[in-house]
Amino acid sequence: MIEIEHIYKSFDSSRGRFNLFNDFNLNVKDGTFSGIQGKSGAGKSTLLSIIAGLQKPDSGSVKIDGLDICTLSDKESAVFRNQNIGFISQEQSFLENFTVLDNVRLPSYILSHSKKQQDDRIITERAMELLKIFEISHLASCYPRELSGGENHRVLIARALMNDPKIILADEPTESVDSERTEAIIILFKELAKSGKIVILVSHDNNALSLCDAIVKI
Repeated sequence: MIEIEHIYKSFDSSRGRFNLFNDFNLNVKDGTFSGIQGKSGAGKSTLLSIIAGLQKPDSGSVKIDGLDICTLSDKESAVFRNQNIGFISQEQSFLENFTVLDNVRLPSYILSHSKKQQDDRIITERAMELLKIFEISHLASCYPRELSGGENHRVLIARALMNDPKIILADEPTESVDSERTEAIIILFKELAKSGKIVILVSHDNNALSLCDAIVKI
């Protein structure tokens, strides 16, 4: 369960101090597929970053299964995120000198340093399985720069799911993806939520948001 309590977040801008969140609260139960809706600049992406521990609120708490991640150090936060959260960012952040397959496998190799060493064969099979689900297994040996925007988005989703995280945070995951594949991705998110995971989707696609169990407007 995610419990966001009394968070405040502000930024400095050319026009002075901008208050993004003022005493914002949100609870998300396990097994829920939630959508985040709001105008550009409302704080949708920032909210996902705060839940992922990539940013900290000015004050307030963000508890995941009772653990306030705001109290973690940067190193502890990175370990917790890699073990528990799959984050799909709008920014296509790849290691450009790594192949698609290596980019997708990367979270498992990072996890292996903090847990029992995993078998390379099992990691590769898991990565290839995800690439097949998103119909990009034929691109495994390619590099991100060789892919289209839609293909890279599917690589990001595959990578986010690599460690079978309990929480999936998806920021515009279907941007540049055709309607047929968008529907398949949203259906997969619904199935993941039904299995007990938390899925939070930020999207401007009203059709995608309509499939969520609940929509939070900010």
